Amino acid sequence: MSTSGTVRADERLWLYSLIVLGGAVAFGATFACFSDAPATFLEVLLGAAALGVLLAYPELALALYVVIGDVKGDDRVASLLPVDLTLALGAVLLAGIGLNCLRKKRAAAMPPVYLLFVALIAVMITSLSYTPVFSAGLEKLCRFLTVTGIVIVAPFFVLGTPQAMKRFLAGFGIVAFAICAWSLSGLSGAARLATPSDNTIGLGHIACELILLIWFAVIPRYRFPKRLAAYALLGVPAVAMIGSGSRGPLIACAIVILLSPVFHRKLLLDLACIAGLGLAAIPFVKIPDSAIDYLGTLVRGQSVGSVLDFRSDLLDYGWKLLQRHPLIGTGIQGFRYYSPNPELYKWPHNIFLEIACELGIPAALIACIIFGSAVLEAARQLKHVVATNFVLSQVAAALLFAGLINATNTGDINSDRATWLFVSLIFVTRTFRRVPIERREAALAPAHPVAA
Repeated sequence: MSTSGTVRADERLWLYSLIVLGGAVAFGATFACFSDAPATFLEVLLGAAALGVLLAYPELALALYVVIGDVKGDDRVASLLPVDLTLALGAVLLAGIGLNCLRKKRAAAMPPVYLLFVALIAVMITSLSYTPVFSAGLEKLCRFLTVTGIVIVAPFFVLGTPQAMKRFLAGFGIVAFAICAWSLSGLSGAARLATPSDNTIGLGHIACELILLIWFAVIPRYRFPKRLAAYALLGVPAVAMIGSGSRGPLIACAIVILLSPVFHRKLLLDLACIAGLGLAAIPFVKIPDSAIDYLGTLVRGQSVGSVLDFRSDLLDYGWKLLQRHPLIGTGIQGFRYYSPNPELYKWPHNIFLEIACELGIPAALIACIIFGSAVLEAARQLKHVVATNFVLSQVAAALLFAGLINATNTGDINSDRATWLFVSLIFVTRTFRRVPIERREAALAPAHPVAA
């Protein structure tokens, strides 16, 4: 009986391999037929191999999916496929999820609070009946259901094990490091550093997330002398973040790192060393003056309004819309098309205000409950220091905090996909955690023998 089971398992393994191979060959043929320039055999082979890896390990496709928007703006990257790279990666990610289901790979359970997404989507659909421009509202809704919905749901299907989570973080870290390193080529210029898609804010977000990943997942693994080598890793995203002039990511990163000694007291020495090395190196790095000047507005600003600059007008306009339409909002995409200048007033740079003024206060409360539940879950995980995979919980909590900061000062519900991803990550990491009995007893045992 066991032999028969082994044979069936081998047959399924061959079937999955054939599916992956067939998809890779189909991708190569499509690339060769529809590419503007004739693809060489090597290009087809590399493309097929890359697709095979992404299908076999969809967590790597998810890592690419989060940052592809900051890369595909480069003509050399956009020309790799005849279709939009975000849509292509989304299709590969969905196919990888399907393969995971066929292989019966472990999936993480979604929390009950995620049922509120159904209510939020229902409000979006209802608001189409009174949105000022139906086609624009429908386009925004469809993007939320597809492009944004993938990052909300996919982590539960592709990050079901700690190993998959580690591969995802490693893949994200490698791609983020490459983007940050590429941006350093602009250090000798006058403009702020940016991603290949010419996005300064996006570079700040990516650099912030990479710094937090290195700070919590890499540096604490080594004793202090060996950590000096890891400081070089931090230097690349640190220079990229400062050179981008992105203020929100800089604030979020600074707050999280300053709070990190609560969980790793030995990081206090690292903080002192990095601060000293950073102050000594800044004069020699040649960061663009435009980035330094823009970051300087955090200190020179006389008020919150002067620091926010034009974003203050956007927030004020969103607040006025909310006061006029508190219960049902203006309709999805109403913020932009109720304004006197839709090309200027695109979104209020605050996800919660955006949802409130377009969909009403009840919808904003739904979003607050979802985000608030994620924060409470992060706090619960950070209490159990002796639990397994505590490092993954720390990384997820740090990314969630950075995402919350970003949600309040930039982007809209579709462009800031990383924020929704980080909310899901914290619920995924809770499935990895368990406190072994012996470690729990050791943590709770009295310190003095007499008391014991």
